[in-house]
Amino acid sequence: MANLKEMNLKRMTFTVESTSPLIQHKWSEKAKKQLRDKGQKTATTKNREARNPEKEAHDATHFTADGKYGIPLMAFKASMIGAAHKDIGLEKTLLRKSVFFECNDPEMIVEIETPEPVIREDMVRVGAGSADIRYRPEFRKWKAKISCVFDNDLIAAEDILNLANRAGFGVGLLEWRPEKGGDYGRYQVSADSGVVLEDAHG
Repeated sequence: MANLKEMNLKRMTFTVESTSPLIQHKWSEKAKKQLRDKGQKTATTKNREARNPEKEAHDATHFTADGKYGIPLMAFKASMIGAAHKDIGLEKTLLRKSVFFECNDPEMIVEIETPEPVIREDMVRVGAGSADIRYRPEFRKWKAKISCVFDNDLIAAEDILNLANRAGFGVGLLEWRPEKGGDYGRYQVSADSGVVLEDAHG
């Protein structure tokens, strides 16, 4: 009877940095309530509140539990999965079962190093094609430290870094990213990333 060998788990930490600005649009509690009310056909007043661009942009921003600017960890995972394909030698199914991203934040938000964002005023289409204005934060320059645990028998550290560069180039993160026809949210593995690779057992 063959014995199944122990998993060869590794943990890697590396830094990604922006190659284009990042636009965020987190769903605010107010927006969620409006959707719930609409779904439950709750009567609401038709009197619209005065717009507050600063507050709306703040509410659309992702923050870590300790109040730092951040990006949802799952956005990075989705970006990587979006770049994986059998034609480049790495299938999405393999990536899903062999690489897991991690962070210490309870809401799974990765902190980003960045100057203060600027507030964007964008025209958007909502509902049945009606127009509205959205105020959102735009981070012109940013970087983030990414950590993942992976099965080194199935995928190499170099493959993960190369895939991160592909994901940053052609998939991107969050609003108006290349995957959705835009040019925002692009990134690359930092040349001075200081990649840390260690055993992940125990």
